[in-house]
Amino acid sequence: KPLTAGTFRLNSGRIRDQWHTMTRSAKSPRLSQHMAEPFVQISPIDAHALGIEPAQIARVANAQGQVLLRVLISDAVVKGDVFVPMHWTSEWASAARIDTLVAPVVDPISGQPDSKGSAVTLTRFDAAWFGFAVCTEEPNPNAAYWAKSRSSGGWRLELADVQLPQDWQSYAKSLFGLEDVWPTEMTDQAKGLTRLGFYRDGRLIAALFVGPDPVALSRDHLATQLGAVAKPDVLAGRPQADQPDPGPTVCACMNVGRKTILRAIKAGACSVNALGDSLGAGTSCGSCRPELNALLVQTLQKEAAE
Repeated sequence: KPLTAGTFRLNSGRIRDQWHTMTRSAKSPRLSQHMAEPFVQISPIDAHALGIEPAQIARVANAQGQVLLRVLISDAVVKGDVFVPMHWTSEWASAARIDTLVAPVVDPISGQPDSKGSAVTLTRFDAAWFGFAVCTEEPNPNAAYWAKSRSSGGWRLELADVQLPQDWQSYAKSLFGLEDVWPTEMTDQAKGLTRLGFYRDGRLIAALFVGPDPVALSRDHLATQLGAVAKPDVLAGRPQADQPDPGPTVCACMNVGRKTILRAIKAGACSVNALGDSLGAGTSCGSCRPELNALLVQTLQKEAAE
């Protein structure tokens, strides 16, 4: 049926590296690298009309319930439609069970729910702060929005809330269960930024990065620092100049990041097969090959226009 003003057609489905409710696939750090948190995919036209920017949090709601999701602005969805993955449960995120939005309408014969027919509204979740954390032990998040996933050395965690904690050190200690450990802290009061690193026997066991806007960091790099001998620049959140940032993981099988792929394309790898020859990307299960091709088209078109 036609949508009412201000509503969107909700489409749900699976993403590349997760299955069902992630009871098994979420246990794999490598599978969790590609999409580490739930999201809502919205067209650039709709995002502009709603005043929603990339990486913000959106409240997606209807008469059945509501969820909080990271915003992914993309031409892959058309105006008036939004896409949300179906995998995240309350075990992995604070409010991402997309089935709570599905209208209680079923086929009279099969009982199949009308999971592609629900209408929803989108509003920006006005967070007072955003955060990202890594830790060796499973965290205990206390925030309106959180999403956790496994990493090679432990856990990674996205956070956001409408109220600032009174004390970031106390908040982080409770989050990580480290009441007996005092962190190293970096604070920029003018910008509202705080970064905390916890160490045991000279090795990083947890870190928290917070600020008033979505936190821009090399997340995969930080996850690899867990358990490693502490480096003086770990709270910078990025690799040193002599360690190129691989960027977000695209090929999970061969652990190849987006920035590594873009550098290879600019160096002359102009086909998916060429990327496979130079990086190994797309040469195992092959599920990332469409994404590799999209990066090729995007980069080569941009270079041709310059």
